[in-house]
Amino acid sequence: MELPAAEQITVAFEGPGAGSGPLSWGQIESWNAVTTLGHWMPIGGALPLKPGTTVPEVADELRHHLSRHPSLRTLLRIPAGGGTPTQVVHASGHAVLEVYDAGTADPSDVAEAVAGRYRDAGLDFGTQYPIRMAAVARDGVASHVVALISHFAADGAGAQVMLRDVAERPAAPVAGRQPLDQARWQASPAGRRQNEAALRHFEDILRTMPPARFRTPPAPRRPRYRRAVHDSAALPLALRVLAARTGADPSATLLAVFAMAVHATCGVDPVVVRPLVSNRFRPGLADVVCTAVQAGLCRVPVAGASFEEVVALARRASMSAYKLAYFDQRDLFALVERVGAQRGERLGIGCFLNDRRNPSAGAGGPQPTAEEILAALPRSSWSWTVRRDAPGFEPMILDVEDTASGLRCTAHTDTAYISPDDTVALLHHLERVAVRAATSAQASWRRSSSANSA
Repeated sequence: MELPAAEQITVAFEGPGAGSGPLSWGQIESWNAVTTLGHWMPIGGALPLKPGTTVPEVADELRHHLSRHPSLRTLLRIPAGGGTPTQVVHASGHAVLEVYDAGTADPSDVAEAVAGRYRDAGLDFGTQYPIRMAAVARDGVASHVVALISHFAADGAGAQVMLRDVAERPAAPVAGRQPLDQARWQASPAGRRQNEAALRHFEDILRTMPPARFRTPPAPRRPRYRRAVHDSAALPLALRVLAARTGADPSATLLAVFAMAVHATCGVDPVVVRPLVSNRFRPGLADVVCTAVQAGLCRVPVAGASFEEVVALARRASMSAYKLAYFDQRDLFALVERVGAQRGERLGIGCFLNDRRNPSAGAGGPQPTAEEILAALPRSSWSWTVRRDAPGFEPMILDVEDTASGLRCTAHTDTAYISPDDTVALLHHLERVAVRAATSAQASWRRSSSANSA
């Protein structure tokens, strides 16, 4: 869609927390992803506004966000030769709200087109604040807001804080550790001890794990980066049954199923996974708009074990991974290089599991029966949704999230590390493993592994 020229409204802001200093660990991890993948990693999109909302009210919302949350008025000083930037939080400044008149077009289509333009346009972190916002109007009446924020400034939990905050407009100042405060704690003796404990945990896994996470293809495909989506109505039912049967929490149950699916696809054992951890349980992080999520590292042995045994192993592995997913990623990268050189192998750790489900979804009520789970299988579907050469993806990230009809499993892949055929197989195995285990009280991974290879 060809967009009309936008009216630009200057929005002034001022707020507390100004200063400069090093990046926090969460910011470091996010910045490394931005530079590796070549994208500003926006989250958000277009939403309809409540009837009667005015453009000045949308501008006031942008002002509120920038004034209240230091991460949104942060610019970076990026070294000319590369390396980790430093951050500068501004006490005041100006941002721009763009206003698009939909004219005769559907305002929702215009809003989606604006969101697409914002996603595709690069962001200069040294001169542009990590939030882009627009209003779409028709005949002077605002109908939609478009808001995109870089993952560098806010992760999913931070975005939820923003939504709650703008709805409630609390008078009290923001509580908790802002990124500059986080970085100061991380440089303290307590922070260094946390980092050192995480590195010891990582080294133990790196010294004994198989070097590759998947069967390495002979060459990348073109386009290189692929995204596949598998929608399943049966998977959430099966996971509910398995969590209830084993007494494991939902995340550990999903981790066990994912590890079994990777093993069934590629034969690797033990399976090494990087679960994404919000870190919002840590002191001072619960209500801060920032990026605190980091990827832990855990090892799950699978071969020859029953489902119940794998769940027990996944539960122990995930507890350590969650506890120690708070560290300086630069030290992890250096450790991977050092241990790989000592082993004489190139070590890959690019296998991520992002459990985005609502923990309370599906809780309560009767457990699904085997017949109900099996009856849901025909409603499964999958498709390739992205094939591109840039921006890139990590070797493998699996997002699992709730939908109105079940679960959506989205695999973001780099075909230099996992083939498209193995990606499809992994998504199907994820459902098959869970359903087979849930519909057989004595389900054994030995039997399901044999069935998958038949």
